[in-house]
Amino acid sequence: QAADITVGSKEGNRRLFEIIRKELPFDQLIDEKDFSWVHVSFRTGKNRKQVLKL
Repeated sequence: QAADITVGSKEGNRRLFEIIRKELPFDQLIDEKDFSWVHVSFRTGKNRKQVLKL
């Protein structure tokens, strides 16, 4: 499962990114275009906790 998420501002997206990184399970977490949006994916089983910047 995956989603591209924005909360309406780059600063808000940066905060969302950090909350997900620190507090939630995920497979991939991607800062897309300097926090224009956040991509997050989750899979059943072992999540890689991979963090990327594109």
